[in-house]
Amino acid sequence: MLNVILRRALAAAVVAGGAAVATAGARYVGSKRINAAERLGQALLDTARLEEAARYAESESEAALASCAAYLINVAHQAASGISGPPTVDAIGYERRITSDRSDATATVITTAHEPEARWQFDVTLPGVARVSGSRRLVSSRFTGPKVHMRTPDTVSIRFDNGYFASIESDLEFSGNLLAASLKPRTQIHGSASLSDNRSNVGRIRIEPSGEVTGTVTRGTEIIGRFEGSLEEGVTFRQYLAAS
Repeated sequence: MLNVILRRALAAAVVAGGAAVATAGARYVGSKRINAAERLGQALLDTARLEEAARYAESESEAALASCAAYLINVAHQAASGISGPPTVDAIGYERRITSDRSDATATVITTAHEPEARWQFDVTLPGVARVSGSRRLVSSRFTGPKVHMRTPDTVSIRFDNGYFASIESDLEFSGNLLAASLKPRTQIHGSASLSDNRSNVGRIRIEPSGEVTGTVTRGTEIIGRFEGSLEEGVTFRQYLAAS
């Protein structure tokens, strides 16, 4: 069974209330210098879930698909976490390459459009494990004082060296308040994601504004796994069938 697959998505967002208020002004000014492509590239290099998916692919492909979904949700959250002002955007056609300092993974992010919405194409190479390719759009963003709202649909294909292949489309929205003086996540995430792979698994995840996560993975007419829990407490993927 695949346990607590999304707890890490929350970890980067939890802040101490007092510290958040004390340094809010400095972070608000500094966040405007965040480069969108660089932040996305750094998030893409958190590849632990891809390595996990590779291990599950042969015997528990539904768990592999769940791990791929966790990878994308983690990436989307980390790419948005802490942004409290309009990030800087590279020139159209500029290619930004980032190398992990913890593995051999490399990420390439190319800015392909500014208007009417910012767009990026990205690739990740994790030698011996997988290659990721996809696109991201910044459909809408609002920055009003310390309040932030962004919508960033992603389309991702993940091709593993062992022959496993997964596709994910997500439509996630992020909201936050830099001045939130509590232990709640500063950046909150909600939306949905559709999943499929080359082992006849199809899935869907829904993240409510409250952080509650629900969803299923089906094969044919049977439900073979279910997502349960919340981003705050941790999300599990409960498998119903062991066969792949």
